[in-house]
Amino acid sequence: FGDGLMVAIANRAARVMQIVAPSRFLDGVVFAVFLLFVSGAGLFIFGEFHKMCVITEAKKLGAFADIMDKVFPFPNKKFIFNLTHILLFAILISLLAMTHHPAQEAMQEESERGLKKAEKKEKKEANKAE
Repeated sequence: FGDGLMVAIANRAARVMQIVAPSRFLDGVVFAVFLLFVSGAGLFIFGEFHKMCVITEAKKLGAFADIMDKVFPFPNKKFIFNLTHILLFAILISLLAMTHHPAQEAMQEESERGLKKAEKKEKKEANKAE
């Protein structure tokens, strides 16, 4: 009886303490591919913005074009990125997405207050009914 109980507890603990969920692997792959596309698109759009500011519209923008060129100094004024940049930008996006935003706590507190008010109202109505 004792050995069977220990095996059952160990099996249950193994299920609860599972770090990797194989059923969520495909979700992770889809998210990673989507994130790479978003990262590459973001860098491409920034490259087009850089080209517009520093090369095509430089005369119209004046001082802003010079500042943009000095803040982002690229050889021959060409914004170049490769797979390494895409991967690093994707990691940055995912890290920023995982940060905790204070608005989440504010929304939780607000909903908890609403629940407390509703409970108080129900108690008052129950007391009046008695």
